[in-house]
Amino acid sequence: MILSRKNWLLGLGIVSVAAIANNLFALEHDWHLLSLTTLAIGGTMLFTNMRRSLANTIEQPTEINRQHLYKELAKAETAIAKIADVHKRTILQNQVHQITDNLQKNYFRIVVFGTGSSGKTSVINALLGHKAGRTAATIGTTTVRQEYDYQGLVVSPVGINPVLSSNPSTTKQKRQISLVDTSGIQEMGLSGQQREQESLQVAQNADLMIFVTAGDLLNSEYQELEHLVSLGKRVVLAFNKTDLYLPIDRENVLNKLKERTESFLAANNIVAIAAKPSPIKVRQYVNQSSDETLQEWWEEIPPDVNTLKERIESILSNEWEDLLLSNTQLQLENLQQEINGTINQERRQDAAVIINRYQVIAATTVFANPIPAIDLLAGAAINTQMLLDLAKVYDRPLKFRQAQQLALNIAQQLLQLGCVEIATSAIASFFKINALTYAIGGSMQAVTAAYLTHIGGNSFVAYLEQQPQSAISDDVNKLQQLCQSTFQSLQGDRFVMDFVSNTSSRISKHIVNQISS
Repeated sequence: MILSRKNWLLGLGIVSVAAIANNLFALEHDWHLLSLTTLAIGGTMLFTNMRRSLANTIEQPTEINRQHLYKELAKAETAIAKIADVHKRTILQNQVHQITDNLQKNYFRIVVFGTGSSGKTSVINALLGHKAGRTAATIGTTTVRQEYDYQGLVVSPVGINPVLSSNPSTTKQKRQISLVDTSGIQEMGLSGQQREQESLQVAQNADLMIFVTAGDLLNSEYQELEHLVSLGKRVVLAFNKTDLYLPIDRENVLNKLKERTESFLAANNIVAIAAKPSPIKVRQYVNQSSDETLQEWWEEIPPDVNTLKERIESILSNEWEDLLLSNTQLQLENLQQEINGTINQERRQDAAVIINRYQVIAATTVFANPIPAIDLLAGAAINTQMLLDLAKVYDRPLKFRQAQQLALNIAQQLLQLGCVEIATSAIASFFKINALTYAIGGSMQAVTAAYLTHIGGNSFVAYLEQQPQSAISDDVNKLQQLCQSTFQSLQGDRFVMDFVSNTSSRISKHIVNQISS
């Protein structure tokens, strides 16, 4: 049998260790040397095995490729199906379909972004080679998002996995690219602020972004630029309207831009352009020796955006796939947050109904069987069933014994925090305001029981929302922190007064219904 190189080296190591040990045993007077050597060898082998074991247990980062993204899109659709609101569900499903369609068609979106009248539309016109959007010197000329096809651009798919490419047999591939013009930021008025938020949303969904400025960055521009880069956006900073500067001033501004953004933006991603140079006046004289003017006119200067165009084409040729995948991943993360937020909102509404129901059950139980003091342990059965119902709402597996233990933990935490004494004192002071409820025997204890059930239920809801999408753990410390924060947030005078009033009213109605039936 032929041994592999790894097995052969392992066998050689074992033989060597055995030979060393055999020689050491022969040295009876050096028995301590044998012990030290054996310990050293054993310790080394143990350390090696532990290191290998730890290396195997460390979770490797997930590779972002098309297969992974399609799986995540399928998960998103499954999650969306849990949303009860039909309108919201349709909106989110449309977003999934749009992301999927863009990924399948290799659709690449370049968004032009910047302050009002920094020359965004002029940059797009210059890149397209024709006038596509209206330009003006006033701020707010572009009031709605405009999108244009960037035709005729052929990029080399360098670094793209041939297996994942839609056409791996070609070295050059024509793809669908669009230039998106947005309304400017820092516009005045409510409508301007609304357009700014829409522009930011469009910019955050860009595969590549061109941030246009007409000079050194204002503080507001710097903050927006830094924020967009921190989101993982690939940005090219275009210093526009350079024709308005003297050569030495233009160079100073460019150097200043590189200096201010060097911590988050590479120097080669900062370019100087003149998308719409101001026309120059041309005079024609009668002859060279005469000052007499024959005619004069204003001559248009062609745009100078070659450095920007070259940078865009370089990025698309070398980083197309990476940018497309990373931006799709970012869109998926934002979509998942929106999905989770919508689901949690609906779950909170359902959870509130459950908590309110068990508040009444706890209150009426105590009212029917008044006790000298509120004993949370006595209501363990009620709270256990409440936790089971809440876990079902959040689609989490929870066994009866685990729910029983969690209910007991919540009760113990509330007792340790002194919630019973504080709640009883607070409710008693507000209880005397209403003579009717004050006259009903056992009402204060009943309302206090409902109040503590409310705190326990909301603490468990917060606990569920912070748990991973798996089985519920028994993190007592976390549960204690949530009980404390929930109790503190519900100690306001206005809340206690409203709670006493509403709960007392519900108890009274329940008693009347019981008597009449």
